[in-house]
Amino acid sequence: MKKLKIKNKLSDYLNIGIIIVIIVFFFIEMFFTSNGGFSKQEKRDLASFPKLSETSLKEFFNGSYFSKINDFYQDNFVGREKFISIYDKINSLKGVEGEIKMTVVQNSSTVNASDTKKDTKEDLDEDLYTEVEQVGTLLRIDNMVCEAYGFNEPVVKDYAKTIKEFGNTLNNCNVYNILIPTHVEFALPSKYENLSAKQKPIIDLVYSKTGYKVTSVDAYSLLKKHKKEYIYFKSDHHWTQLGAYYAYTAYCKEAGLTPCNLADYKSKKIDNFLGTLYAASKEEKLLKDPDYVEYYPVGKDLKATIYTSGDLSKSYEASPYADFCEGSNAYGVFIYGDNPLTVIKNPKAKSNKKIAVVKESYGNAFSPLLTYNYSEVYVVDMRYFKKNFKGFLDEHKIDDVIFINNMMAVGAQSRVNELKKLLNI
Repeated sequence: MKKLKIKNKLSDYLNIGIIIVIIVFFFIEMFFTSNGGFSKQEKRDLASFPKLSETSLKEFFNGSYFSKINDFYQDNFVGREKFISIYDKINSLKGVEGEIKMTVVQNSSTVNASDTKKDTKEDLDEDLYTEVEQVGTLLRIDNMVCEAYGFNEPVVKDYAKTIKEFGNTLNNCNVYNILIPTHVEFALPSKYENLSAKQKPIIDLVYSKTGYKVTSVDAYSLLKKHKKEYIYFKSDHHWTQLGAYYAYTAYCKEAGLTPCNLADYKSKKIDNFLGTLYAASKEEKLLKDPDYVEYYPVGKDLKATIYTSGDLSKSYEASPYADFCEGSNAYGVFIYGDNPLTVIKNPKAKSNKKIAVVKESYGNAFSPLLTYNYSEVYVVDMRYFKKNFKGFLDEHKIDDVIFINNMMAVGAQSRVNELKKLLNI
């Protein structure tokens, strides 16, 4: 019994010693940590150490100040990027190889490609691709990866109800709603249609329920018409700016505006882009044939004010296009990625009108195009904006408001809840 007790004590001391070494290591290291910055791996701004001089008594005593300190150390400890890389590598090794690689799925549908209805004028329903493989909700379609779409009826109807509430509340603005289909809608061969829900009927459903005070914009038809063009990435869940341009022209038609002409702008290109769907699938075909991000610098010579805090207390000025972006962060070239608010002003615009765009990341490639038509463009990311939205619109005398979201966001309750918070619904 005495030997057992001695062994237990030794193991306890050893555990305590290891814990003390770890604590001391991180305690010393934190004095050499960085202060904020941008994480390319996570595609977001890192927390900076909060200044006591900028902290109110209320924030100090309710714990907000110390919560910001905690956020700072979580974001900035030494070696954090390496730890994230190691974590990602460990995650990619979990399970058997079949859980990482795409696996062939046998189609159970009895529908043949030749049985589908054709548009005799433009063959809009013609299949572009033939080969489909599946793992989880991801589909490899020829040399690209798409996300399968699933219809979540209660959430989609909640989205429509929320947009209708905006139409009823924002009495001083013209309210527009643009729903963007995801890549799978046009890429999935018809004989595999059982692998993903059709998005067009769901878009029509939402538009039928948003009320007469909200103007629906049919971006779907133009995107379908141009589906053979490079309007979606192969390795990322976003659309390209060319795809965003077609949605923009659909909006201009509905709003009675003349769209800019992309041919008037010399395009720029970022090569070797491997996006979120490559990161999720590690599909070798994408690695051998990477995407590129092409952008047309409408508003390039203008300055954007980019707000990095939800309460709009912190900001900096930059071009609407972050030319330095590269690699997996290349889509961040559009308005520096996702920030609570981005304001672009163009004193030489076609009108003196102002517009607000409420968006998730699909709106990033879309919003700069509006600088051709509006003297001020306010880009609001519903996920991070913390002000009362109606009060903000009234304060800045906004004329038009666009809600633009891709169909995956429309079916996500978290995105709908974020929209509701803008009006405190």
